[in-house]
Amino acid sequence: MARQVILGITTPNKDLLNGLLDDPNGWIDVNTKHRSSDADSTAIQRREIELIGLVENQLTVIYKDIPTSALNIEDYTVFRFNTGTSGHAHIVAQTIPGNLSVEENSHLSHKLRIKNPLTPESDAMPHGNHAKFWLAVCPAKVADADINWDPNPKTETSRFHSQRFTDEQVGQFAAYRTCYENKQGEQGNPSVVIWVPIW
Repeated sequence: MARQVILGITTPNKDLLNGLLDDPNGWIDVNTKHRSSDADSTAIQRREIELIGLVENQLTVIYKDIPTSALNIEDYTVFRFNTGTSGHAHIVAQTIPGNLSVEENSHLSHKLRIKNPLTPESDAMPHGNHAKFWLAVCPAKVADADINWDPNPKTETSRFHSQRFTDEQVGQFAAYRTCYENKQGEQGNPSVVIWVPIW
Protein backbone atom coordinates (compact mmCIF):
# COMPACT_ATOMS: atom_id res chain seq x y z
CA MET A 1 0.00 0.00 0.00
CA ALA A 2 2.81 2.44 0.85
CA ARG A 3 4.41 1.87 -2.53
CA GLN A 4 1.06 2.45 -4.24
CA VAL A 5 0.86 5.87 -2.59
CA ILE A 6 4.45 6.75 -3.44
CA LEU A 7 4.06 5.72 -7.08
CA GLY A 8 0.63 7.28 -7.47
CA ILE A 9 -0.91 4.02 -8.72
CA THR A 10 -4.62 4.63 -9.11
CA THR A 11 -7.10 1.84 -8.39
CA PRO A 12 -8.22 1.49 -12.06
CA ASN A 13 -4.59 1.29 -13.23
CA LYS A 14 -3.75 -1.27 -10.54
CA ASP A 15 -6.84 -3.39 -11.28
CA LEU A 16 -6.13 -3.44 -15.00
CA LEU A 17 -2.51 -4.44 -14.46
CA ASN A 18 -3.50 -7.16 -11.97
CA GLY A 19 -6.05 -8.45 -14.47
CA LEU A 20 -3.45 -8.70 -17.22
CA LEU A 21 -1.26 -10.71 -14.87
CA ASP A 22 -3.66 -12.83 -12.80
CA ASP A 23 -6.91 -13.33 -14.75
CA PRO A 24 -7.61 -16.54 -16.64
CA ASN A 25 -5.84 -16.21 -19.97
CA GLY A 26 -3.60 -13.57 -18.29
CA TRP A 27 0.19 -13.56 -18.21
CA ILE A 28 0.70 -16.09 -15.40
CA ASP A 29 -1.74 -18.56 -16.92
CA VAL A 30 -0.51 -18.12 -20.50
CA ASN A 31 3.17 -18.17 -19.61
CA THR A 32 2.69 -21.37 -17.59
CA LYS A 33 1.00 -23.01 -20.58
CA HIS A 34 3.72 -21.76 -22.91
CA ARG A 35 6.36 -23.46 -20.76
CA SER A 36 4.45 -26.71 -20.82
CA SER A 37 5.04 -28.92 -23.85
CA ASP A 38 1.55 -30.40 -23.42
CA ALA A 39 -0.35 -27.09 -23.24
CA ASP A 40 1.70 -24.87 -25.57
CA SER A 41 0.24 -23.89 -28.93
CA THR A 42 0.45 -21.20 -31.58
CA ALA A 43 -2.55 -19.45 -30.00
CA ILE A 44 -0.84 -19.47 -26.59
CA GLN A 45 2.34 -18.01 -28.08
CA ARG A 46 0.38 -15.27 -29.85
CA ARG A 47 -1.49 -14.47 -26.63
CA GLU A 48 1.80 -14.27 -24.74
CA ILE A 49 3.20 -11.76 -27.23
CA GLU A 50 -0.03 -9.76 -27.01
CA LEU A 51 0.13 -9.73 -23.20
CA ILE A 52 3.73 -8.53 -23.21
CA GLY A 53 2.63 -5.46 -25.17
CA LEU A 54 -0.42 -4.85 -22.97
CA VAL A 55 1.56 -5.15 -19.73
CA GLU A 56 4.30 -2.84 -21.04
CA ASN A 57 1.69 -0.27 -22.08
CA GLN A 58 0.00 -0.39 -18.70
CA LEU A 59 3.31 -0.01 -16.85
CA THR A 60 4.07 2.99 -19.06
CA VAL A 61 0.74 4.55 -18.06
CA ILE A 62 1.53 4.02 -14.38
CA TYR A 63 5.11 5.27 -14.52
CA LYS A 64 4.21 8.22 -16.71
CA ASP A 65 1.74 9.29 -14.02
CA ILE A 66 4.41 9.41 -11.30
CA PRO A 67 5.51 13.02 -11.97
CA THR A 68 1.89 14.20 -11.96
CA SER A 69 0.79 12.28 -8.89
CA ALA A 70 3.78 11.96 -6.62
CA LEU A 71 6.63 14.39 -7.35
CA ASN A 72 7.11 17.88 -5.96
CA ILE A 73 9.47 20.64 -7.07
CA GLU A 74 12.34 19.22 -4.99
CA ASP A 75 11.96 15.87 -6.78
CA TYR A 76 12.00 17.55 -10.19
CA THR A 77 15.21 19.32 -9.24
CA VAL A 78 17.02 16.32 -7.78
CA PHE A 79 16.10 13.96 -10.61
CA ARG A 80 16.46 16.64 -13.33
CA PHE A 81 12.96 15.93 -14.67
CA ASN A 82 11.07 18.28 -16.92
CA THR A 83 7.32 18.60 -16.64
CA GLY A 84 6.56 16.88 -19.93
CA THR A 85 3.94 19.57 -20.62
CA SER A 86 3.59 22.45 -23.03
CA GLY A 87 4.91 24.86 -20.43
CA HIS A 88 1.56 25.95 -18.99
CA ALA A 89 1.61 23.65 -15.96
CA HIS A 90 1.76 25.30 -12.57
CA ILE A 91 5.22 24.87 -11.04
CA VAL A 92 5.41 25.55 -7.33
CA ALA A 93 8.19 27.53 -5.70
CA GLN A 94 10.84 25.40 -4.02
CA THR A 95 10.25 25.68 -0.29
CA ILE A 96 13.82 24.83 0.73
CA PRO A 97 15.87 28.04 0.39
CA GLY A 98 19.22 28.36 -1.30
CA ASN A 99 22.48 28.55 0.63
CA LEU A 100 24.06 32.00 0.47
CA SER A 101 27.81 32.53 0.54
CA VAL A 102 30.17 35.43 -0.19
CA GLU A 103 32.00 34.90 -3.47
CA GLU A 104 33.83 38.26 -3.38
CA ASN A 105 33.98 41.15 -0.90
CA SER A 106 35.63 44.02 -2.75
CA HIS A 107 35.82 47.78 -2.19
CA LEU A 108 32.23 49.09 -2.50
CA SER A 109 30.92 45.83 -3.89
CA HIS A 110 29.79 42.34 -2.91
CA LYS A 111 29.32 39.26 -5.01
CA LEU A 112 27.17 36.50 -3.53
CA ARG A 113 26.60 32.93 -4.64
CA ILE A 114 23.34 31.02 -4.20
CA LYS A 115 23.48 27.24 -4.15
CA ASN A 116 20.52 24.91 -4.28
CA PRO A 117 21.10 22.47 -1.38
CA LEU A 118 19.14 19.79 -3.23
CA THR A 119 21.60 19.76 -6.15
CA PRO A 120 24.99 20.66 -4.64
CA GLU A 121 26.82 19.35 -7.71
CA SER A 122 25.01 21.83 -9.99
CA ASP A 123 24.77 25.62 -10.23
CA ALA A 124 21.32 25.51 -11.81
CA MET A 125 18.25 27.09 -10.28
CA PRO A 126 15.41 24.79 -9.22
CA HIS A 127 13.14 23.84 -12.10
CA GLY A 128 10.87 26.75 -13.01
CA ASN A 129 12.27 28.98 -10.24
CA HIS A 130 14.46 32.06 -9.90
CA ALA A 131 15.94 33.69 -6.80
CA LYS A 132 14.86 36.84 -4.97
CA PHE A 133 17.50 38.76 -3.02
CA TRP A 134 16.74 41.17 -0.18
CA LEU A 135 19.23 43.76 1.05
CA ALA A 136 19.43 45.93 4.14
CA VAL A 137 22.31 48.27 5.00
CA CYS A 138 22.72 48.76 8.75
CA PRO A 139 25.23 50.65 10.92
CA ALA A 140 25.66 47.46 12.95
CA LYS A 141 24.36 43.92 13.03
CA VAL A 142 20.89 43.59 14.53
CA ALA A 143 18.44 40.80 15.25
CA ASP A 144 16.70 39.38 12.18
CA ALA A 145 13.34 40.68 13.37
CA ASP A 146 14.73 44.25 13.51
CA ILE A 147 16.16 44.34 9.97
CA ASN A 148 14.52 46.94 7.76
CA TRP A 149 14.65 45.21 4.40
CA ASP A 150 14.57 47.04 1.09
CA PRO A 151 10.96 46.60 -0.12
CA ASN A 152 12.14 45.99 -3.70
CA PRO A 153 14.13 42.73 -3.78
CA LYS A 154 16.18 41.92 -6.85
CA THR A 155 15.55 38.94 -9.11
CA GLU A 156 18.38 36.68 -10.21
CA THR A 157 18.22 33.82 -12.69
CA SER A 158 21.88 32.81 -12.31
CA ARG A 159 23.91 31.62 -9.33
CA PHE A 160 25.49 35.02 -8.66
CA HIS A 161 24.19 38.27 -7.24
CA SER A 162 26.25 41.49 -7.29
CA GLN A 163 25.65 44.54 -5.15
CA ARG A 164 27.28 47.99 -5.36
CA PHE A 165 27.61 50.54 -2.54
CA THR A 166 28.50 54.21 -2.10
CA ASP A 167 31.36 55.81 -0.18
CA GLU A 168 28.88 56.92 2.47
CA GLN A 169 28.04 53.27 3.25
CA VAL A 170 31.63 52.24 4.00
CA GLY A 171 31.95 50.87 7.55
CA GLN A 172 28.39 49.62 7.67
CA PHE A 173 27.05 46.10 7.24
CA ALA A 174 24.96 44.60 4.44
CA ALA A 175 22.39 42.00 5.43
CA TYR A 176 21.21 39.58 2.76
CA ARG A 177 18.58 36.90 2.51
CA THR A 178 17.06 35.03 -0.41
CA CYS A 179 14.27 32.67 -1.38
CA TYR A 180 13.14 30.86 -4.49
CA GLU A 181 10.17 32.16 -6.45
CA ASN A 182 8.12 30.75 -9.32
CA LYS A 183 6.76 32.65 -12.32
CA GLN A 184 3.49 33.35 -10.52
CA GLY A 185 5.32 35.22 -7.74
CA GLU A 186 4.80 32.50 -5.14
CA GLN A 187 7.77 32.27 -2.82
CA GLY A 188 9.43 29.51 -0.81
CA ASN A 189 10.87 29.87 2.66
CA PRO A 190 13.51 32.57 3.24
CA SER A 191 17.13 31.68 3.81
CA VAL A 192 19.16 32.47 6.88
CA VAL A 193 20.46 36.04 7.00
CA ILE A 194 24.12 36.63 6.26
CA TRP A 195 26.02 39.80 7.17
CA VAL A 196 28.86 41.20 5.05
CA PRO A 197 30.92 44.28 5.99
CA ILE A 198 31.11 47.13 3.49
CA TRP A 199 34.54 48.67 2.94
